[in-house]
Amino acid sequence: MQPAAFIPVFAQASPWMFGWLAAAAAPILIHLWSRQKYREMSWAAMEYLLAAVRRSRRRVRLEQWLLLAIRTLLIILVVLAVVQSLLQHVGFTPTTSGRTHRVLVVDASYSMGYKPEEKSRFDQARQLARQIVEGGRQGDACTLVVMASPPRVVVGKPALDADELLEEIDQLRLGHTSANLPATVELVGQVVQAARREDSHLDRHEVYFLTDLGRIGWRPLLDGPAAAAFQKRSRDLAQAAALMVIDVGQPAAENIAVTDLRSLDPLPTPGRRIGLEATLENFGRQPQTGQTVELLVDGRSVDQQRVELQPGGRASVSFLCRFDMPGDHAVEVRAAGDALDVDNHRWMAAPVRRSIRVLCIDGRPSGEPFRGATDWLVYALNPQDRRDEQAPIGAEAAPESALLERDLGRYDCVFLCSVAQFTAHEAAVLRGYLDHGGNLVLFLGEGVLADRYNRELGDGAGQGLLLPARLGPTVDASPGRLDPLGYRHPIVEPFRGREQAGLLTTPVEKYCKLHVPDGSKAQVVLATAAGDPLVVEHTAGRGRVVLVATSADTSWTLMPVWPSFVPVVQELLAYCVGGAFQQRNVEVGQPLETSIVTPAADVAATLRAPGEASRQVPLRTDGDYATFHYDETVASGIYTAEFGPPIDQQRRFAANVDTVESDLTQLSEDQLRHEVWPGVAFQHRTSWQSADGGMTAPILRPPRLHLDLLYLALAMLFMETFLAWRFGHHTT
Repeated sequence: MQPAAFIPVFAQASPWMFGWLAAAAAPILIHLWSRQKYREMSWAAMEYLLAAVRRSRRRVRLEQWLLLAIRTLLIILVVLAVVQSLLQHVGFTPTTSGRTHRVLVVDASYSMGYKPEEKSRFDQARQLARQIVEGGRQGDACTLVVMASPPRVVVGKPALDADELLEEIDQLRLGHTSANLPATVELVGQVVQAARREDSHLDRHEVYFLTDLGRIGWRPLLDGPAAAAFQKRSRDLAQAAALMVIDVGQPAAENIAVTDLRSLDPLPTPGRRIGLEATLENFGRQPQTGQTVELLVDGRSVDQQRVELQPGGRASVSFLCRFDMPGDHAVEVRAAGDALDVDNHRWMAAPVRRSIRVLCIDGRPSGEPFRGATDWLVYALNPQDRRDEQAPIGAEAAPESALLERDLGRYDCVFLCSVAQFTAHEAAVLRGYLDHGGNLVLFLGEGVLADRYNRELGDGAGQGLLLPARLGPTVDASPGRLDPLGYRHPIVEPFRGREQAGLLTTPVEKYCKLHVPDGSKAQVVLATAAGDPLVVEHTAGRGRVVLVATSADTSWTLMPVWPSFVPVVQELLAYCVGGAFQQRNVEVGQPLETSIVTPAADVAATLRAPGEASRQVPLRTDGDYATFHYDETVASGIYTAEFGPPIDQQRRFAANVDTVESDLTQLSEDQLRHEVWPGVAFQHRTSWQSADGGMTAPILRPPRLHLDLLYLALAMLFMETFLAWRFGHHTT
């Protein structure tokens, strides 16, 4: 029988069992008792025998003392092995006879997927977590926390069942987000405090961070109150529990990543070639020559190129792509694999429309050509020289009554031109349109009532801010060049270096003075020569609102007859509609959301996430709209939402990793002590040797002092038997 077989029998041993050490005195007492005195008598024959005994007495005495020592040690070893619960932790952290609570914090940020050899960093962290659980003693408890962004508790109540913990550890999956140390420290502190409050039998608390110590996740960029709060939580945690940081990373790790993928045309339509641009970055110290980059559309390879990447450098790759059919398409750019695969891919969901539908509300309709407020605008949206192209922009003009008569959800953007005022009901309709992803462009002009705009479309009515700026008095403009404000905004950025396009020389004779509220997130796109905002935009609901302080006709400006008018209007529309494109392409961890127009209130939605089975997602209905919302984007890739009867629609989303985590630079122990946790007590261990030495054996082993004691006792038993036989044979 193996010595380990005896352990369950004595698992409940307690300190009083040290009293059995007194049994070690039995061999000594027996020895002393055997030395009792007898009456001596002289006998001539015995003199010769005594002389022989005296010659061998020293050897016999040594043999007896040796047997006595072995028998005494044998008893001591057995007793110490029985009370092994008091001796199990003399290796890593000496403890008392109380029970220990261990919090296992497993880093699941995607840099842990780095796989230099057979096992990834994440696999090794899980293996070490298993060893910590298996090395616990009877009565110890464990909790399990995943370090990610955001962190989450897997097992929050201290669990005594090791098998339950091991099963949870095996089921952990690598996330595709970055690590968030401040949030993790706060969450772990809550777990420890709850255990101290609710489980008083746990006398000691230990926290194990199993991580690669990536610089991005472990050196938070905090300042002011946030930095002070993080330091306080860290010190409080170190006082409540013993902290151990186990580094499973490597000091030098090479990695490349696809850091960006964008469409050069925000309005892709069928049959027209559009440009795609991908960016690759080398985060390592070695050049990457002949790096292969592949373009896939709907899973089919359509192009492949090679690029050169210098250490710490980046390169751009351009592709041309054509979508033959309308609908949502999945685009992927894939780089040749390296030790970290998750950031070698970049996805894009490309909604391809047959046409972009635009509704132009005319506040001053006229029966004569180019005399109404929207005539120039409709022409600019679909100019004569573009009407023969496939999939044009479908722009239509309508009077103000269309705001309540038309289903605005059928339009991608609504232009409002020289509308004098809005009723409360019209304002509510526009807010609902924006909440479900619609877009508004407002041109002012003759007859506009600024106070009614501010009251109904601003926050004066208490219905939320719709306008990006408050309207002031009308200003007669003086001649001067417009200010593009450094071409920072995407609407005017295409005009950079193209002064001949006429944007800056556009004559604006009259405009409404706009006031952007303090602290507003609204952006000024274009300003007048006097510095007043001329074009302002912001996000409202899930849509975009652009406010133009002058008119869309020639009543306040000659812009409609200027060469820059058509491209400006096209850029306004592209920017607004591009917002919906961006909502289809998010980072991992961000929610997926879209609205559909449906006549039924019980439409079903089925979601297919990367690497998962399909699941049902409930929809939130609001009038004629049904809103899809899903916030469990834990993996990068393409997500497909299918909407069932009575409609049959499919919408795709792309979730990509935040490539800041692709920089695998590590924090050193000194940086951790002096820059991240100054004054915080913790121990630091590593499970690597060098950049080329590979992974070492696990740094933590289950405590086995009790087994060593039993093996030693078994050896002593065999030795005592052999020596007793040997000495007895020798003395006969």
